[in-house]
Amino acid sequence: MTDEARQITPPPIHPLAAFATIALDGVFFFFFIEAINPLAALGIGILGFVTTTMVQRFLDNDEWGAAIAKGLVLGIVAGVPYPVAGTAVGLPLLAWAGVSRWMKLPDRGNNQIIDEAIKRPRLTKGDEE
Repeated sequence: MTDEARQITPPPIHPLAAFATIALDGVFFFFFIEAINPLAALGIGILGFVTTTMVQRFLDNDEWGAAIAKGLVLGIVAGVPYPVAGTAVGLPLLAWAGVSRWMKLPDRGNNQIIDEAIKRPRLTKGDEE
C-alpha cells in the first residue's frame, strides 16, 4: 500500500475539543441538569464554546475566526438539552482523528523507546559506579 493510498485528511476539530463536547453532553445524560434548571443548558453551551475555542486556537493553531466559529458550533451542540446531540457529533470527529493519526504511523520502527532500550547494553553490578 503506498503512502498516497493511506492518506486521510485530518479532522477539522482537535480531538480534545471533540472529547470535551462528548463530556459536556454526558453532564446532561448522567445528571439531568436541564430538568432542575433550564439555564444550565446555556451555561454548558458557553462552557463548550469557550473550551472548543481555546483548544482550537492554542492547540490546533487555528486563527481566531475559525476557532470562534468551531467553538460556536460545538458550544451549541453541547448546550442542546438532549444527551445524544454532543455524542452524535463528537464521537465521529474523535474517531476520525484517531483513524487519521493511526494511518500516519509508519509500518515499522514507530516505537523508538523500545528500539533504543534493546540496543543499549545492560548494566551489571560492577558497572553501577
